[in-house]
Amino acid sequence: MLSTRILFLFVLLAVTLYAAPAPSNAPSITIGALARATHLPSTATRSSSVVQPSPVPATRSSSVVQPSPVPATRPPAASMSTEILRLVNQHRRAIGRPPLQPNSFISSVALGHSRDMLSGRSPFGHDGFHDRIDRIRKKLGPLHIAAENVASGPMSAHEVVDGWLHSPGHRRNIEGDFRLTGIGLAFGRNGNIFFTQIFAK
Repeated sequence: MLSTRILFLFVLLAVTLYAAPAPSNAPSITIGALARATHLPSTATRSSSVVQPSPVPATRSSSVVQPSPVPATRPPAASMSTEILRLVNQHRRAIGRPPLQPNSFISSVALGHSRDMLSGRSPFGHDGFHDRIDRIRKKLGPLHIAAENVASGPMSAHEVVDGWLHSPGHRRNIEGDFRLTGIGLAFGRNGNIFFTQIFAK
């Protein structure tokens, strides 16, 4: 069975350093965690964690998405991206946050990263994030803050958003002070899907 993986990156493009704390009570199924400061044209913090599902999904961990069986036919990427955005904005409205506005250029950048992860040109994670943000900044103008969530697995829109919301770092990104977003999905022949959502303001 394909494993489900979720990874997040929070980058603060500002003068001061924002340190995202690593979770202190990570579940035993967490196989790796990394927290470090990195340098952009302005100061940034990088924090990431990789999560895999339990071999026996008798109960669901709060930070893990158990994928549904791969359907015979799957929804088009565009409709799945739209549903992810709907679910993210539904959560934001519930906590009093304004909805994120989709941006086609940011979505094209997110799609490129998902395709790179699918093809193996980039490992699963956030390699090249700074370059992606630089491309967005050159196209859209100055950015004050940016973040990225990624995931992989044979998941539905509901499952990937639910997984992100049950992971503190991903949830921070979803609930953050952002205005724009872009979502890109890349589908593998074996049913695996790579998800990338970029947040910007």
